[in-house]
Amino acid sequence: MSGYTNSQTWEAWLDVYNVSWNNTSFIFLASVALSAAIIIVSWILPFNSSIRNRKTKIKIKIDEPEDDEQELQRLLDMAHHAPGDVKKAQRRALERNIETHMSDEQRQAEREAQSQQLAAIFKMMKEQEEKFGETTIDEIKDQMKLYCG
Repeated sequence: MSGYTNSQTWEAWLDVYNVSWNNTSFIFLASVALSAAIIIVSWILPFNSSIRNRKTKIKIKIDEPEDDEQELQRLLDMAHHAPGDVKKAQRRALERNIETHMSDEQRQAEREAQSQQLAAIFKMMKEQEEKFGETTIDEIKDQMKLYCG
């Protein structure tokens, strides 16, 4: 039988440990401790900030009318982590601004153009039913709502 016995193996490990400990500097130990502390703090802080954000979201009054700039600024402040909501708010503010400056004839022409586009999409999907499957006009309208708000 060759190799170490159990007592020799532990003695070898103890020798390695002693050599490593004797060659370890205080600065190395301090940097490891500081790194561990930073990692632990970074895990704890996002959890606490999400609780704080949740509490502030509850305090927001929804029944008060806000103008578009205030709504956009509020979303920018609260939802920096949700760019989709910010983009939707920007798009809604722009749409409202454009709609307020449109005449009744322009609004009617816009609705007609949307109807014609929807009809053209439905016709194309019906012509290529093997590619798109069986669809109804209501399904297309529901799909459009996802993109148009």
